[in-house]
Amino acid sequence: MTRSYPPKNHILRHLRLRHLVDDHGNVSATMPISPDLLDAGGWLRLGAIATLVDSVAGHHGVMQVEPDWVATLELGTVVRRRAEGTEVVAKCQPLRIGRNNVVTETHISDSFGEVARSTCTYARLPGRSDNPTVGTAKGRTVDYGGEEESTNRPMLNDYLRLEIDPDQALIELPHHQRIHNSFGSIQGGAVAILVDAMATHLGFITTGMPMRCVTAEVHYLSQAKSGPFRVEGELLRADNDAVTSRIRIVDVGNNDRLLDIATATAKAID
Repeated sequence: MTRSYPPKNHILRHLRLRHLVDDHGNVSATMPISPDLLDAGGWLRLGAIATLVDSVAGHHGVMQVEPDWVATLELGTVVRRRAEGTEVVAKCQPLRIGRNNVVTETHISDSFGEVARSTCTYARLPGRSDNPTVGTAKGRTVDYGGEEESTNRPMLNDYLRLEIDPDQALIELPHHQRIHNSFGSIQGGAVAILVDAMATHLGFITTGMPMRCVTAEVHYLSQAKSGPFRVEGELLRADNDAVTSRIRIVDVGNNDRLLDIATATAKAID
């Protein structure tokens, strides 16, 4: 039986993403700029942007390889500046469509120009009868938002149920439906939110200053099986206003299996 993805009460629906597939099969997406997605300085958080990117680039990847499927292998994001206005738009273009992988570049813009840019690599997987549907018909709009997501809007870390240790570079979270990908593991964008949260947290406990994550390179190594999960941060470099960290995400319930590893840089908020 064909499944619909994402399900209700999911991070992609909470971000109220809206995908547009044009008549040529190109995919773009919009995301409202809402207060719960901003950092202390008013910038859209890298994790929210990366979730938008992973969604639209993954959708685009499926369009290119159907009936095959794709899974995120790498996701690199650079945030250039503060987003202005009411929404951002992500436009994806393929760089490579191969037998084993798909590589894309996505530009994220507001009405004044580019806000961020991301490069994604996806593994190409053989199609299966239980692959979910994502709305691949050309010339249609797929709206992930819902009325229930417009009123109850906790801050992003609270929505994902993150438990951040105030004194150490440790974050824990349970395995729950809000973060599932189509395989029941952790959605690629949700992983980026964890990396963003750890980069800013480690930056703060290192410098004592509020920080924002401006770059992140995430490598997806294994599918999550059990949970709960632990995010570990390691300081690589500290300058006057920037902290670079190495971040690991492990599956505590599966013998601390390494799921994801990332390098991220956070800068002090002016």
